[in-house]
Amino acid sequence: MRTTPSNPLPDWAKEHLYIVDPGIWPDYRKPGFDVRPVFAELHEAFRALGIEGEVLTRSDSPLDIWIRDWGFVEGCYFQYDPPYAPDDYTPEAIIKARAGLDKRTGIQPHSLPLKLDGGNLVHNGNVGIVTDRLVDHNSGMSKTEIEKAIISLGFERVVFIPAEKEDEIGHADGIVRFVSSEVLLVSHSSDADYRRKLDAVLQSAKLDCEIVPFPCFVDDDYDGVSSAVGCYINFILTAQGAVLPTFDDPLDNQALAILEKHLSLPIKTVKATALAKFGGVFNCATLTF
Repeated sequence: MRTTPSNPLPDWAKEHLYIVDPGIWPDYRKPGFDVRPVFAELHEAFRALGIEGEVLTRSDSPLDIWIRDWGFVEGCYFQYDPPYAPDDYTPEAIIKARAGLDKRTGIQPHSLPLKLDGGNLVHNGNVGIVTDRLVDHNSGMSKTEIEKAIISLGFERVVFIPAEKEDEIGHADGIVRFVSSEVLLVSHSSDADYRRKLDAVLQSAKLDCEIVPFPCFVDDDYDGVSSAVGCYINFILTAQGAVLPTFDDPLDNQALAILEKHLSLPIKTVKATALAKFGGVFNCATLTF
């Protein structure tokens, strides 16, 4: 008899964290985009919180610093073929990077024939949330088939939310974040029409949790991909605590205050502008399990 997998661990119960050495990335010293101080501060925050952050180096053959997307997702590898970075990653490089990750973690994930970046799945252990970009990206599958593939990881159901049209990446981890089974943070988009559509979907999903608006702002800088500066919701969350990105903006304090109110774990802040200019923030750059 086939057994049903147990519910995946929610972020606040995960104790392991992996991050990639930015030295493997050709652009990490780019003027105005030097991410080395950001990563140094991240490791200081990890030490302060008691997080044992393992670092993947060049010898592990990581694909890039965005390990959340190409790494395993709740014990599973999905097909990695990001439409916002066409032809950037060869199948051989992806296989090599994942083999290096498996060796370091000691985990042997199974595989599913669904195209999914890890950053496009947010959950509380029971309900998975993805954006509708997942349907567009898997044109050979029905929405029901996509839903079944995600549920097979141990979720009870899946909610599809809209992605903003201007966001070419369109990942759920830039829009929503569970901080407990009872609280879902939602980035407060400047687009009122989009906010109404997103709120309608979340309300109809009957998530049985408090939906809390979370600060965000849009940075118009563009360098090949839209900037993620202002995306506070893309923070790190583990069993030991959280690391919130800040951007030298008045909203920094508001984001921290809201997170402190709804999260019963210690929180550290790290200036993230240089990293966010590349299109991602802290959740994108870490893998927790």
